[in-house]
Amino acid sequence: MKETAPSMDGSSRPAPEGETPLEAILADVLGRMRLIAEDPDPKLTCDRVIEIVGPRSHVLAILIFALLNLLPGPPGYSVVIGLAIMAFSVMLLLGKPIRLWRFVGERRLPFRILLQLLEFFSRFASIVSKLSKPRATSIASERMLPPIALFGFMLGIGMLVPVPFTNTLPSLGLAVICVGILNRDGLAVVVGAVLGLAGLIVLAVLIWAIFLIGIHLGEAIEHEMHDMEP
Repeated sequence: MKETAPSMDGSSRPAPEGETPLEAILADVLGRMRLIAEDPDPKLTCDRVIEIVGPRSHVLAILIFALLNLLPGPPGYSVVIGLAIMAFSVMLLLGKPIRLWRFVGERRLPFRILLQLLEFFSRFASIVSKLSKPRATSIASERMLPPIALFGFMLGIGMLVPVPFTNTLPSLGLAVICVGILNRDGLAVVVGAVLGLAGLIVLAVLIWAIFLIGIHLGEAIEHEMHDMEP
């Protein structure tokens, strides 16, 4: 029997025999990306990505941006990604088509890097398909999208914090959650949620540690200045 990607993602596409919904969706997106690559000067903005995946493909959009956030980028890169993920999560929660603020939507993305990333992930998806399969489908069902959207919004907030190396676990967790939803794999959703929660805990601990270090440094400077007084 042929599978289709979940309609709750707005990207129902028949999956060829032997392919998971995730593989079929990625193949479709890659085909559109390769058409853009034929342009002598291919340009890709956040808004263009939404055009490619579809304005109601919230889960797929979150997956792509979560994967992008696993790559190093210039200053402010993770902030743009985090804001986009927050926007996708809110619109998923409200059941609205994806729309981005202009200053986010018009931001350019590294086209070649994204294309290579999707090509790699498309090959990796064939390995994932051997592990990810429909199971515990109630956890990956449409009625679970609101709490997943709220959790994605929380992870997006965490991505705004400018602390180095703290985006990896939240981004990876969110990507695994999206794979679980697209493949109707409730176990993958749970694993992704654990990774994302671990990432938020690590971030909270680091922020608290930085706060304590700041207090101690302030006290040390205050004592040093006091000792220097005649």
